[in-house]
Amino acid sequence: MNDFLRNLRSSHKKDSSDPRRNLDGHYYPKEDRRQILDRRIDSPENSNVLLAALLDYLPKIADNSTQILIDFKKLVHNNDVMTQARLKQTEAVCQFFDNLNTLFSKDLSGFSKHSEDEDYPPSADYIVGNNFTKKDILELIKNMRKEGHTFAVIADVLTEKKIPTFSGRGQWHAQTIHRLCK
Repeated sequence: MNDFLRNLRSSHKKDSSDPRRNLDGHYYPKEDRRQILDRRIDSPENSNVLLAALLDYLPKIADNSTQILIDFKKLVHNNDVMTQARLKQTEAVCQFFDNLNTLFSKDLSGFSKHSEDEDYPPSADYIVGNNFTKKDILELIKNMRKEGHTFAVIADVLTEKKIPTFSGRGQWHAQTIHRLCK
């Protein structure tokens, strides 16, 4: 601890005789400390050693460069194949949804959800419970209407005969019979 305090006190003194103090915040002085003779780059012995090492490593460098080039070409080819596969996949998905859309538009054009607000066109091949067709039910409703029965009475008769509605759900109502008669 005493050495630390002694160094701290002595660091405030400016002593220009010590060359290490004039370093401008750097450990090494600005000029290069090595002499040109210390570098030994130009010596013929070092040149021969460097040349021999370079001649040993040049074929290896050439082989590695060639292998890198071959691998890079393979990588580019694989990326092209992946891109083509993704394009085909996208086209297949688009075609699937187009076909699905066409299928549903064809199937749903003949079959629409019937609400009680719509008129139902008679269909001879539409069979509901007790072997009544849609056409038969509409004729029954029209005949009962000609006989003077009210819509509520017709709805009750259809319910008593257990004739299901066109949707197959729910019960017959006077308002439904009224809409079918329009």
